[in-house]
Amino acid sequence: MKTKSSILGLLILLHLLLLLSSSDSYKDFMDLDDSSIVFTYKRVAEVKQHCSSYLSLASNLSPDDNRGYKLRKELSFSSGDWEQENGDFPLMPFDESDLLWSSLPQTAPLKLVSFQVKDISSVHFENSVSIGGILSIAIARNDSYFRNPQSSPFYMRPGLSFLTIVFEGVYLESEDSGGERLMCLLGNTTLPLSEPHGDYWDLSSSHVPDYNLSQDDQILLVLRYPQTFNFTRKVIKGEMRSLTEGGNLKKFDDVHISSQLSHYSKYQFSSELMSRACDLHPYQEEMTEDGVTAFNGSEFCKAIQHVSQQVLNIFPNYKFSDRDAHRNKLGPFQPGKEINSADSWWDYEDFKLVLQHLKCKEEGNYARISAVLRLFPASIPAHTARSRTGLSSTTLSAEGTWDSSSGQLCMIGCPGIVDSGLERCNLQISLYFSWVFSIKQRSIILGSISSTKNESEQFLPLLFDSAPYPFVLTYPSLGMHSASYPSYNYSKIKQATAIRDRNQPSRAFTLLRQIFLKYPALEDGQDSFAQLYHLSTNLNFNSDAHRHQFSDLYNSKIFIQMEVLSLGPLFGRYMPSSPDKNQAEMPVGTEKQKLNNFQLLNISVNLMYNYLTKRPSVFAATYYRDFSTLFLEGVYDPLAGDMHLIGCRKVKDGSINLERGFDCLVEAKIHYPSETGRWLKNPSIEITISSQRNEDDPLYFGQITFMISIVPYEKHRDDVAFRKIIEGFLRILISLVAVGITFSQFLYMNKNADFIPYVSLVMLAQQILGYSAELTKATEILLESKESVSYRNQPYDLNEYKLLIKTLNFLARFLVLLALLITAKLYQKVSEARNKPNADGSNKPKRIPHYKHFILRSLKIHISVCLVFLALRYREIFLRNDLRLMDAFILPGVLMRQVETQVLCAQDIFLLPQIVENSLWQSQVKPLRKLYYVGLTLLRLILYFYDYIRDPVSELYTGKRVFNQVDSDFWSISGIFNVPNIMIVLAIIVHIQQSLNCLKSAGRQVQNP
Repeated sequence: MKTKSSILGLLILLHLLLLLSSSDSYKDFMDLDDSSIVFTYKRVAEVKQHCSSYLSLASNLSPDDNRGYKLRKELSFSSGDWEQENGDFPLMPFDESDLLWSSLPQTAPLKLVSFQVKDISSVHFENSVSIGGILSIAIARNDSYFRNPQSSPFYMRPGLSFLTIVFEGVYLESEDSGGERLMCLLGNTTLPLSEPHGDYWDLSSSHVPDYNLSQDDQILLVLRYPQTFNFTRKVIKGEMRSLTEGGNLKKFDDVHISSQLSHYSKYQFSSELMSRACDLHPYQEEMTEDGVTAFNGSEFCKAIQHVSQQVLNIFPNYKFSDRDAHRNKLGPFQPGKEINSADSWWDYEDFKLVLQHLKCKEEGNYARISAVLRLFPASIPAHTARSRTGLSSTTLSAEGTWDSSSGQLCMIGCPGIVDSGLERCNLQISLYFSWVFSIKQRSIILGSISSTKNESEQFLPLLFDSAPYPFVLTYPSLGMHSASYPSYNYSKIKQATAIRDRNQPSRAFTLLRQIFLKYPALEDGQDSFAQLYHLSTNLNFNSDAHRHQFSDLYNSKIFIQMEVLSLGPLFGRYMPSSPDKNQAEMPVGTEKQKLNNFQLLNISVNLMYNYLTKRPSVFAATYYRDFSTLFLEGVYDPLAGDMHLIGCRKVKDGSINLERGFDCLVEAKIHYPSETGRWLKNPSIEITISSQRNEDDPLYFGQITFMISIVPYEKHRDDVAFRKIIEGFLRILISLVAVGITFSQFLYMNKNADFIPYVSLVMLAQQILGYSAELTKATEILLESKESVSYRNQPYDLNEYKLLIKTLNFLARFLVLLALLITAKLYQKVSEARNKPNADGSNKPKRIPHYKHFILRSLKIHISVCLVFLALRYREIFLRNDLRLMDAFILPGVLMRQVETQVLCAQDIFLLPQIVENSLWQSQVKPLRKLYYVGLTLLRLILYFYDYIRDPVSELYTGKRVFNQVDSDFWSISGIFNVPNIMIVLAIIVHIQQSLNCLKSAGRQVQNP
């Protein structure tokens, strides 16, 4: 248990570290540390010619020994934006054929640019510094970035075009435009050129013509940086143009570059913005009705840093009835061609927000904050959007103040690039932290973006929040709970309890269930919060599910994840490993509450589900769509394993009369499996969701039932060990009884020596062959372990049980060997009786069939049966369209596996030769004891019945339920050709034959006394 907890903790920590470092992923891509590049600064005359207008503006540079280090850090930027003026002469081609390999929604490619200062040299011009750097410019779709592995400066593949240009020139500082820092550089690279007689490439076309590479050193780059880093002066502007004359294929349209100053630059907060206050609109009062958290300055900076790592959801204000009139308006954002869906019909869920470039300064109970809000399509990874630095129509620059007395962050915002004062800064951004959660409030922050203009064309207020997974809310390393321990306000308990009372079964059934079944419940021996923590962990699940009567245009399945937000007085994740810190934050008095397994527990959960869809295309990728979330609250009954819950769901296009935009007339029930039989049957969870509305209500939906067929749980390893031990004892019991039954037949033959020749040698040979095949198996005998592929790849460590399991297997093999020896003795006895000379000629079969022909006939029967079962299996695989199994059947080892299976099953139909021989001989005796053929048949039926009811042993934490159908499920074909059915029929035939023979023999004795 400790090992699992440690591994889980490491995985969570690794996930958080990746999340915190994801914003630098594109920086690493652009970080081209090419040691082969040498800056010689031999183009001084050309730099003086093309940069003379800028050099004349240079002011004196103050002496600074650290200037080289500062310039490398402050002048470098990554993931900025670039655009060309006309697009008649593009800089480089782009291959759109990557869309053929993806089923994700199509988005416009991103045009990103980065610049790194690589070298600072001596002064070649007055009041300036020689500088060298590398510009990396790319056209890329989504997150298909990787470092250019080619030696050539230009590289292209579907979905990515990448160009690097080496620049050298001068750095200077000027007093113009309020003071700016400027670089004027000349570049050298290898440009892609189209064929002389071919059309120039069109970026809107999926066709990319052939191109040649040509050296070009006539490229000018000018980058401008503000000397003061503040709200209105944070933008890096650049222009790259070709110095080649028109008509040359190397000529390209001017490229405009934009980015922001890095965090290495010192930000200056504006005193003018601090005096502005946010108006408190009516909808903001309702947003904070659950209560807000009042941090001090340092606590707020820690909390807002955590929020900057989260993806923010956006949604319209539910109070406005004319939302559809502003359907294609996303507040102040103007997605334009960058999103590629601005002119189509979309939902707010198609877009997300990230908070980036955060600056937070503590000032006692206040805090000053500056940030950028960036809008991006939900189909694009968040780390891609978070790493971008360019300002455009999808960004808002904001600055404001956090007031601990009101618990409100008030910011003034400006859309796009802010470089001309505060005239366009007419946006108001409010943000609250909430520490009291409810069924309609599952967010750590609540925010709004509104306009301060009194114009008729102003946009509808845009709301945003952050509702991460419950485990993120209270993870200690995030520093989110420095102020107080969060709490949950239950409001639907009475309704949920009433539903539970209405669906209670009879008292007799309830009593039987309590006696024989045990469901996830509190564990004794721990403090109250540790008990609640472990129970909430056992109630969480995430797995694939199947929906009853579900169909879709594409091949679909559903992935469901449920996480407990609160259980009783426990909220989020209690950490037993560090009780001092967490217990100090617990609500006073709750630790002393007495908890037992006979009481209902209040519970709130987040239920998230989406459809995993695969487009009907060879190159289509699999992805999740139609993501939905239910906020559920109710009671958990540990005696029945049932949750009775009331749910709320956000409605996209519902009535404005809905409470805070939620439909809370949703009822749900979650039934957990019993822990008693988990060693035999894999646990499955049944989820039922229904609407409490009338069928004529537009928000009504039919009942939905999900079945989760595999559920991870903590004690799965112990159940696997218990199952192996039970099966070991079952093998011993079956083998021991088989030995006794076979020995009883031996005694029966000693007492009835005249019947011995009528026993089928082929029947005994089949049993000997079957026992021998069992003993030669490397795996378990008689009852093969039904292990899934995932379990075989990652078996549990059962060291403490291995000795017992090996001992049980050894005893079972010994007993099977003993049964083999007794059966061999029976064979010897029958063979000797048949070869005994007929001295008196009485009681000897009148004719004995030639065994050569009989054996050939038996072989034909077995081969025919093998082919029939193989054909039926092929038919089943074809109907299931299981390509994996179809491929498995053409492997060379499959035929040998089939022969082994046929040999093992020969002893299942061991009575067939005896029936054939009885028919040929028309004997009037009972060569087999009733206990023999009925007893052995029952033993085989017991093995088949147990194998039928047990589930495959799965490594549950892989989330896969696929097991080796070819090996373990060959005889699972339904119908009359099922082996247990054949065994029953054969036993009945033998019994009828021997009964008729006894009646005939008794009749003749009466006629001839």
